[in-house]
Amino acid sequence: MKRRKARETQRDDHKLIVQNKPLSPLSEQFRMIVENIELMSIDDKLKSILITSADPSSGKSIISSNLAIAFAQKGKKTLLIDGDLRKPTIHKYFRNGVSLGLMGLVKKESTIEGAIFESATPNLFILQAGIIPVNPAAILASDRLKEVLAELDAEFDHIIVDTPPILAVADAQILAGMTDTSVLIIRNDYTVTDRARKASERLEQSSKLFLGAIFNNQQQKQDYYYYQERE
Repeated sequence: MKRRKARETQRDDHKLIVQNKPLSPLSEQFRMIVENIELMSIDDKLKSILITSADPSSGKSIISSNLAIAFAQKGKKTLLIDGDLRKPTIHKYFRNGVSLGLMGLVKKESTIEGAIFESATPNLFILQAGIIPVNPAAILASDRLKEVLAELDAEFDHIIVDTPPILAVADAQILAGMTDTSVLIIRNDYTVTDRARKASERLEQSSKLFLGAIFNNQQQKQDYYYYQERE
């Protein structure tokens, strides 16, 4: 299937560390997360991965983007979906032009080929959110979205779904039941312990498999992430 090429100019692409600084310690951290997920996939099918956070401004979209790049760099055909139909962010990191995106597929106003863009990273494809709907939760809970995700699942090796914070709206909990696994982003200089625990409990309840948390330490001069596997 042919894809449209991304434009050369990108906004905020300096935050795509795995793409721009593949030999950096931070890029290695993302590759380690990918290796852990693939090890867990030996017995269980873990193609689609939902990424959410306890609170806004936790860095979940940046982490989603870098994880998707890390999967793609391993030669895996990877799709990054902006599943935040309230405040989409992925387009800030991948300037691919404008498409009807996920909403276009749900409303049958676009084909998969027309909605998805090829990024500057080989094997990485982007599905923007599209036009923001009036009722995001209803759209996400629809049977039509399940059909779309099934079609995409057949097309790609891995799918990363960036979603709104799980404590803010119901969207992430709805999507967690449609994806193979979920990961929580916690900004450890920002998210209080009680909220992190509550977010984890919600993912435990709604996910097929809750892998654990990626901690984002934004206090350091250079962003640093580490992964805590679920016990």
